[in-house]
Amino acid sequence: MKALTKHRELILQDLRDRHDHPTAKMVFESVRDKADKISFATVYNSLEYLVEHKLVNKLNIESDSVRYDAFLSDHSHLICTSCGTILDVPALSLSENTDWKAMGFVANHIDIVVSGTCSSCHSH
Repeated sequence: MKALTKHRELILQDLRDRHDHPTAKMVFESVRDKADKISFATVYNSLEYLVEHKLVNKLNIESDSVRYDAFLSDHSHLICTSCGTILDVPALSLSENTDWKAMGFVANHIDIVVSGTCSSCHSH
């Protein structure tokens, strides 16, 4: 892999500094004042480059927009359907007895996403 450009480094660092699983638009809004003449297209393409090179994960979860996550260790997500908050939690697992072979399937990666209501919204 070639060295990261200044824009890609800036975008990667921005993602590592936050824990809100931002959209491309959110990243653009965060970095546009930190970089000369950075466009939304540059941010989007840089995010896709970082995903392709396994420096960032792309989350296709219950949202209008794709979200990005720089936390690469194994973990799961809790999504508040009321406020939209996405929380990282230690990896949740399926039963060890799940028989993928019987379902005619080989599981390479399991990503568990739990939808519900966060404690802030639940207490209201």
